[in-house]
Amino acid sequence: MQETAQKVDMLLQALEYVKQFDGKIIVIKYGGNAMESEALKASVFQDIGLLARLGLQIVIVHGGGPTIDQELAQRDIPKQMIDGLRVTDEQTLEVVKRSLHEINLDCVRGLQRAGARARDYTNGMLVAKQHDPRLQYVGDVIKVHTDDLLKALAYGEVPIISCLGTDEDGQTYNINADTAATKVAEALKAEKLTILTNIEGVLNEHGHRITHLAVADIPGYIKGGVIHGGMIPKVNACAHAVTHGVKKAHLLDGTVPRALLLEIFTDEGIGTEIVA
Repeated sequence: MQETAQKVDMLLQALEYVKQFDGKIIVIKYGGNAMESEALKASVFQDIGLLARLGLQIVIVHGGGPTIDQELAQRDIPKQMIDGLRVTDEQTLEVVKRSLHEINLDCVRGLQRAGARARDYTNGMLVAKQHDPRLQYVGDVIKVHTDDLLKALAYGEVPIISCLGTDEDGQTYNINADTAATKVAEALKAEKLTILTNIEGVLNEHGHRITHLAVADIPGYIKGGVIHGGMIPKVNACAHAVTHGVKKAHLLDGTVPRALLLEIFTDEGIGTEIVA
């Protein structure tokens, strides 16, 4: 009887959050370890499909670093990094474009199987400019064509955007996926930006998860080494989002089954929430 009562309480709790997020825009950055197994991909797609059917307006921005690395290795193309960004020459750019296209197609098919009306919205969505000549075809997002995205969301679609942009001359640029997702969330004034990672969130010096993190505290955590390595750009991306019109940002472990549902529909939540 007690177990049944707990299930009812959880359901009522979830229903409150469904009402809270009904019609709200959530941008999810998908990639990395959350893509590594078919079972994990299916779980993520099922969660997103459920969120869409419950009335949330979902936009997916994806990268594909591990897949790109594998393709480059198979073709004996060396991987070069500067300041954490991939040096993208013409050969590398072709591999990036091909890999991201395949990943996008996989996402569309997976989400359609999960009951979502998913579609590729990469082409022409992100306007970019060159980030640094040393990185060649790596770009920064300078504009997001939100009109098409808003129409898609109004029709009940789940737009899926690869982290590629083009400039006014039609040149394609490789864009950091966290940065691309942040720019899309900012342009849409999204209710939430969720970045899927491979750890449970930001951990303090004792290894415990920080559930809520204020933007003002981030520099101190970075200086003290609490936030370090690959988490720095992800945390900074979230901080930039919540100071540019996005209400909340979350870092979640994308390898945890039902991570998106647990974060959105429970009081306890998981991951680290970053707020202004």
